[in-house]
Amino acid sequence: MQTHHVRKASELIVPQPRFIEDREGVFRLHPRISIAAEAGFEDLHAFSLEVLGCKAGGEDILFKHQEGLGSEAYVLTITKTQIVVKATTSDGAFRGLSTIRKLAMLSGNLLPCCKVEDAPDFPWRGFMIDCSRHQFTPAFLKKLIDVASLFHLNRFHWHLTDDQGWRIPLENWPKLESIAAKRTELQYTDGRTYGQLYTRSEILEVQAYAHARHMLVVPEIETPGHASALLAAYPQFGCTGGPYETQDRFGIFEEVMCPGSDELMAFLSDAITQIAELFTDPYIHIGGDECPHTAWRQCPRCQNRVRQLGLTDARQLQSWMTKEVCEMVHKAGKRPIGWDEVLEGTELLGLPEDLIVMSWRGLAGGLEASKRGHEVIMCPNTEGCYFDYKHQDSEEEMGNLGVSTLEQVARFTPTPSIMEASTKTSVLGSQGNLWTEKVTTSRQAEYLLFPRLMILAQQLWKNQKAEMTLETRGVLTELCQALDINCYRGA
Repeated sequence: MQTHHVRKASELIVPQPRFIEDREGVFRLHPRISIAAEAGFEDLHAFSLEVLGCKAGGEDILFKHQEGLGSEAYVLTITKTQIVVKATTSDGAFRGLSTIRKLAMLSGNLLPCCKVEDAPDFPWRGFMIDCSRHQFTPAFLKKLIDVASLFHLNRFHWHLTDDQGWRIPLENWPKLESIAAKRTELQYTDGRTYGQLYTRSEILEVQAYAHARHMLVVPEIETPGHASALLAAYPQFGCTGGPYETQDRFGIFEEVMCPGSDELMAFLSDAITQIAELFTDPYIHIGGDECPHTAWRQCPRCQNRVRQLGLTDARQLQSWMTKEVCEMVHKAGKRPIGWDEVLEGTELLGLPEDLIVMSWRGLAGGLEASKRGHEVIMCPNTEGCYFDYKHQDSEEEMGNLGVSTLEQVARFTPTPSIMEASTKTSVLGSQGNLWTEKVTTSRQAEYLLFPRLMILAQQLWKNQKAEMTLETRGVLTELCQALDINCYRGA
């Protein structure tokens, strides 16, 4: 007679927790199971009823307050008759619920008994989706947010403006919708266009969905480069006055925002004010990457600004713009984030101390920023954090520009050994970035994101040896199948 093997919790829980003790027996999850929550966990109670398909009225599953745990820490105890999640905050209780959800998916609702004590290594654990090059539907973004939250990720960086399209609705700027949001697809000869603004209601819907899953939303507005779409709509914001076009090509374009334009600065102030009202979380990403300075050296308005400010080179205008835009962000009650190029040309003007630097061109930007006293988010394209890159170096493999193998991701740590110990505390964490120049469907996006994003989530939650993380590949594939995710299954 064959017996059904019940897998232990320690074989199933991902990200792997800080402490786990397997115990005998299982808890049977079914619609007659009741869920209760102590005061302070009311929203989580309602959400758990929805996602677990249970009822209110009893304490088969109990969310219980316990003082003294970390902001995202939880203690989960599963016995044959009850599940108890203890946490100090609703964030911690939600992480416990996410562990229950994954166990239910993997065990056929026969949750193995155990005790788990868990907390994250890093507070910033995120993912970035480029919705300028390819505009994903709110439904797909919500699917990604739900899956990411299951793996304890807590930041959704939403890239919303670039050369190929502007996606943020702003009142009193109608050409953003009629011109900046659309590009003519040059591979066709019939003049067809691609793209549109997200509506305010769509943005609020995605944001509310993320908040229900204890995830912050970080909108990005590119400045001063990657601005072709904006300049196409409002050519007075550029150095030459145009004509410009919303690009259907990819790369770095010489025509960028004009720091000498007072009209541009007024627009940015209004745009950031409106963005801060629409997006309610603490951060606004101001871009700052890949901005050529060629046009500034030839622009009379920029040269006049250089003289007014007492600068020695036009490239220093980027530092000035960064400071000005950061001040706009501050006035709107938010904290700015910028790509690591914001560190350049800052000899005279410096940078605001609270500007968070997102290091993408390898580790150097993050190392330098931390030495200067900035908080840092490490997402280097050289260390596996760029998920538009191929999974392996093969002509048959989907992807663009580079390679980010599963092993690379599993070996990644936001605080590398070459980092000075005194600066490691400035590292907030990391995120996986998906740029979409060569991504045209949500299924392609899934293939590129998973399981790499799940592996990165492990290294940010509990950084461990790559071999231990890679041993969970089978469980990650099972979860992708349960979640209807089209994942990479190769080596």
